[in-house]
Amino acid sequence: MSRRDSPLAVRQLCRRAVFRIRSGTPRHLHARRSTGSFLPGCLLVAICGQSAAVADSQDKTALSFAFPDMAKYVSTIDYAIEIRGQIRIPQSDGIRSLPMESHGTFRFEQRSLPTDMGGPFTLRAVRRFSAAGTKTTVGTGTKTDVALSDSYRTIHTFGSDSGLVHVSPEYALPRQQLDLLQMPCDVLVATALLPSTSVSVGDRWNNDDWVLPMLTGVEAVIDQSATCELKSVDDQTALVLFNGKVHGATLGAEAKVSISGEFAVNRKSGMITSFKATQTEERSPGPVSPGLNVSASIVWTQSPVSRDPETLGALTETAPSDRARLLLLQTPMKLQLTHSREWHLFHQTPSVLMMRQLRDGNLISQCNISTGVTVAAKQHTPDSEFLSDVTDSVKERNGRVVHEDTVRDANGWRIRHVRAIGDAGGKVIVWDYYLCSTDTGKQYSMVFSHAQDDDKLFGDESTRMLSGLKIARRRPALPFR
Repeated sequence: MSRRDSPLAVRQLCRRAVFRIRSGTPRHLHARRSTGSFLPGCLLVAICGQSAAVADSQDKTALSFAFPDMAKYVSTIDYAIEIRGQIRIPQSDGIRSLPMESHGTFRFEQRSLPTDMGGPFTLRAVRRFSAAGTKTTVGTGTKTDVALSDSYRTIHTFGSDSGLVHVSPEYALPRQQLDLLQMPCDVLVATALLPSTSVSVGDRWNNDDWVLPMLTGVEAVIDQSATCELKSVDDQTALVLFNGKVHGATLGAEAKVSISGEFAVNRKSGMITSFKATQTEERSPGPVSPGLNVSASIVWTQSPVSRDPETLGALTETAPSDRARLLLLQTPMKLQLTHSREWHLFHQTPSVLMMRQLRDGNLISQCNISTGVTVAAKQHTPDSEFLSDVTDSVKERNGRVVHEDTVRDANGWRIRHVRAIGDAGGKVIVWDYYLCSTDTGKQYSMVFSHAQDDDKLFGDESTRMLSGLKIARRRPALPFR
């Protein structure tokens, strides 16, 4: 379930949270009544890179935050994150915990281009990265370095009811590159912590209910609480403290997150110039990710850039298209395909990949991809032999074949399909076997499985994934969309 589409039962649980939203406008916890009026909702969701000028109110004791035309500004952000703790991996004999630590650094220029849609949908920006990468160590020496490819240095970012959506304007992003771009305490979201009314030193306030989950990366919310406080003010800077807790789910796994920190707002430009926070998370092992017990230290700074904002380009759409959201999967078997963001790589060897499909935190289906027997060019495994192999495979699970056909025979591909159904733990399971043969003689097997009860949810997912099959070149060109 998404944050914006949670069932009524979950919404009722959320009543325990400190958030008390009325008409989408946060109210003070113990501040005196403001002499200023509420700002329009679409301006409360401030985007870093925009300006939120801080001005004294008429009584000279309170401050108000107002936002000029953000599209006229470009800012440079330097972002750093350090994560330490443990990952928890389910095994046949229980949960295995391994120490982990990760360090990430990012530097990018940003032009904010907010919409007039209000709430998280206001968020929109163009980013150009000059550096982005993480170095992670798990256990005693398993190291992974991930850096943003030159092909993806320009990114368009949009707010949605399920978090920030990052897309490349030219190419389909691989999952690993997309995950790299998901930064806790993202600069686009942070300014939404600012108050909607005039405040004095010591005043506290809440924010709209989408802000804390998006700031911390929690996808579905059961309960949350958060408080911001104007700590101090001088001639140049306003300092804001914040803290919060959120209980919910991320990637289908239960998550408990706590966060605290502070940020400084330049009183002249209204820009958040520095931000630091500590975020802790306890996450159970889930259908596509290990469990976590970690603490993250996040620090970023932001400064204006003297340049024409048009050099970063503009955005004409208010949300990315379905095509722009597609992700690229490049397998070690030279098979290449695009898929929706619901699919996550769960397991990989040189010859076998396992992917799982999540929707609103629920496991919908699984897809196994493996290499097949190589045959002579323009040939393929006989249909009768493929049918026999499938029949023998599902027989072990009380299954039977119910349908077979050729779903594609053009443009260098022949795809043979066999459907079977069977029983697994009292549930009827549907298996769709595909033998994908190329005109060069290479063959691949793709097996989709889902519960029959989820037929409508699964829909034509296999057809959509099969439609994007390609063979990678020896020296791959830029990734396609």
